[in-house]
Amino acid sequence: MENHIPLTDNGQQRMSDYFTSSQSSITASQTATGGGAFLEKFGRSIQNLRKQSDLQLIRCVQKNSESDRSYFIEPQLSRLTLFFEDKKMEQEYRENVHSLTEQDTIATLANSRFNTYFDVFVSTVVFVVISISLFISYELTILWLVVFVILCLIQVCGIALCFRRFVEFSESLFSFCSRWYGWNAFGGTLVSVPIIAVLCNFVCSRLFFTANVSDYLYSYLLCVGIVHFCNFTQLNCWMKNCLATCFGILFICLILSGICPCDVPNLKMENSSVNLTFENLSYADNTTVVPVTGLYLYNWEILIDVLLLLVLIWLLNREFEIGYRLSFHASFVANRDKLQVQRLKTQADWLIYNIVPEHVAVQLKKNAKYSENFKDVAVIFASIVNFNEMYDESYLGGKEFLRVLNELIGDFDELLTLPEFQSVEKIKTIGSTFMAASGLNSKMRLEQSDPHAHLFALMEFSLAMQKVIDNFNRDLIEFNLILRTGYNFGDVTAAVIGNTKMYYDIWGDAVNIASRMDSTGVSGRIQVGEQCLSVLEKRYIFEPRGSMYVKGKGDMNLFLLVDRRNENEIAK
Repeated sequence: MENHIPLTDNGQQRMSDYFTSSQSSITASQTATGGGAFLEKFGRSIQNLRKQSDLQLIRCVQKNSESDRSYFIEPQLSRLTLFFEDKKMEQEYRENVHSLTEQDTIATLANSRFNTYFDVFVSTVVFVVISISLFISYELTILWLVVFVILCLIQVCGIALCFRRFVEFSESLFSFCSRWYGWNAFGGTLVSVPIIAVLCNFVCSRLFFTANVSDYLYSYLLCVGIVHFCNFTQLNCWMKNCLATCFGILFICLILSGICPCDVPNLKMENSSVNLTFENLSYADNTTVVPVTGLYLYNWEILIDVLLLLVLIWLLNREFEIGYRLSFHASFVANRDKLQVQRLKTQADWLIYNIVPEHVAVQLKKNAKYSENFKDVAVIFASIVNFNEMYDESYLGGKEFLRVLNELIGDFDELLTLPEFQSVEKIKTIGSTFMAASGLNSKMRLEQSDPHAHLFALMEFSLAMQKVIDNFNRDLIEFNLILRTGYNFGDVTAAVIGNTKMYYDIWGDAVNIASRMDSTGVSGRIQVGEQCLSVLEKRYIFEPRGSMYVKGKGDMNLFLLVDRRNENEIAK
């Protein structure tokens, strides 16, 4: 159990971005002489590792380029419906495409949350502009007033979608259907608001038989209402295209049918001339009467414009949804891989933190060497003295007894997770002996209000281990495990050694004495040396055991822990 300070350099070896070596003054003198050999030996190894990594990356890129579809740019989409061919991906798209709770993503317009805000803003601006234009250009009717109030309520509900509480309330209210269908149903209504407002003010006489600015304005507003179906890129393109087509066909039917919502008499033409122009139209009594429907034949241009506009809407909506689905697919795959990498990193960190302490691993990431000298580090060796009496290889090859030992050591390890023992580090287990130390974190020691707090923490940890043994013995039948602990503190050196496998350990005379305190101790008790009393007697009561020969130290006065002092005694 003796640990000695090594006299040779630790070397270094890269292992999962961690390096094992030394940076203290103890090995500083050897760096100059061994640096060249180190770089020559391990520099080539690191270079070979990088070369293999680059070759593997090239193979992955080549394999991806040989496939029919690109991993990010061209996901498998149905050419007809534009749905993902992967059902799981389509399900993820429908569940997250309208999500407003993206907390881990960067706040950009590419996010569904800000995309929704932007779409609602555009929809509100378009509706306000169209409504103001209609109120200014045309007379107020009861039909338009009623429809305007209804459309305003719909638009207010659309603005409310920007607030998370309203979204959560609406989703709970319509929990019988999925989020995707609910958003598409309401989005289809919201995207139709401008064109509904325009069609409610359809006046055939003004549109076709006068040359006022308001007549041209109506055509412009109609085009804006149809183009507005390109808004809300998150909605299904087939739904938006069908709605745009239905409203376009409705407008064409109003034109071709000759039905006017206003009271317009049959218009009269001044002569029977075939040159039908707006200048020839008159209401004179001595002219012939021509039905209104006959004049629609001279205005096919607007019908062609509407049809061409619908074709454009179909193409744009299809491309917009393809682009949005591509963006979602790339983001989804990237986030999925990011989470997987994060899980692997967390697992790797967990493994490395079980090999070396966390503060040591952080330094190893930054530097190629680690070793550090500490003063007044507390060390314990806790041995289960009668474990060999319980161990019997004739029963299941000893596996059952090793399972019992593993459970006990696991209970000891759980103590290390408690806040009061954050300064305690498990060093290793040697058979049935548990080794731990306290005071190996320089940063934590600087934050201590009491410079001896880590010494008391390790003593409290030793007492907690005794309680764990007592509780563990309650579950054992006809056998009680006995714990013997040796305690000491002093100067030590902590370092990570090994070229192929990292190994964290501490060396120093204080470590050897702590081991002797255990080997010469009393079963069920905690034994310390006389040099520890100057600090520990402030909080604990000890009884002398007498003088005893200790290997390498000669005769030493030893003491056994009796109990803690009460608060009044500590205050004095």
